[in-house]
Amino acid sequence: MSKLAIWAGIFCIILTGCSREPAGCTGKGIVKIVSFELSPDESKIAFSALTPVGNTDIWVKDLDGKNLKKLTFQDCSPTNRIAKFFKKHNWKNFFEIDMISPEWTSDGRISFCQKLSKIDFWGAHAVNFIFWTINSDGTDKRRKRDVDRISQRKPFDPINRAEMIDRSEKYKKKIILKDGDLLILDL
Repeated sequence: MSKLAIWAGIFCIILTGCSREPAGCTGKGIVKIVSFELSPDESKIAFSALTPVGNTDIWVKDLDGKNLKKLTFQDCSPTNRIAKFFKKHNWKNFFEIDMISPEWTSDGRISFCQKLSKIDFWGAHAVNFIFWTINSDGTDKRRKRDVDRISQRKPFDPINRAEMIDRSEKYKKKIILKDGDLLILDL
């Protein structure tokens, strides 16, 4: 009976301590940036970033580097908090949720994929994909519909190179993702 109480206590500790949107959410929650896409009007950048918990979430910021906003909060989900605990102790057979592949729709929303992975003795396996859209201010998250057309702008991703490059002709900026850092340079 005492083992059950101990495990119940550990489970409660893992699940507590995180609200829907943490107060003072800043770039300190970013370990490294995984991918990005420039908006069709070239004023914002949507990107997925690895969090300290070990999953990826979707963020957006202005091209001038201001107004950083976190749009998804899977690092606060019970599933990913349990996954972090299991990873720390090298345990297997758990699930992890990542928000990946941000893309802009033609009406200015951000489309992204919610990927559910199962980690077991044989490695990580994608179990399910759900596609969502959200406004760039973080409101109105909903499932992607057929009417949500993706803008076909993609960063240049050269083969066998650890960088992605895009450029804004309108604002005379060059955006480079290299080694997990997003660099915005004047042309």
